[in-house]
Amino acid sequence: MFIAYVKQAGEGCDYTIACGETIWKLFAETREDAIVELRHKVLGDFVPDYGWEDSYDDLSHVTLFEVLHTEEMPLEQWYGYMKEVEEENKRKQEELKEFQEYKRLQEKYSHTRL
Repeated sequence: MFIAYVKQAGEGCDYTIACGETIWKLFAETREDAIVELRHKVLGDFVPDYGWEDSYDDLSHVTLFEVLHTEEMPLEQWYGYMKEVEEENKRKQEELKEFQEYKRLQEKYSHTRL
């Protein structure tokens, strides 16, 4: 699998490739085919009596990468962990408040005899 890192010239955002940078996933199976596919994607199609259609003529550079392995990340598991950490932190904060209240009451009533 091949991907290309694409950066437009200059700074700023436009509607074609977000904020000037993007990744394109290519369908080619060889390096040579990937370069041909990428060249076509950048240049677009020449239409007689019209000019270039669907071209990207404002790029500063394009970098081709061959990806040897891809792996989906366990986002649901990560978000579950995130929630667990938040809940544990909330529990600890509640315990701390309770302990502080306990110490306050202990101090308040330590001199009082029932």
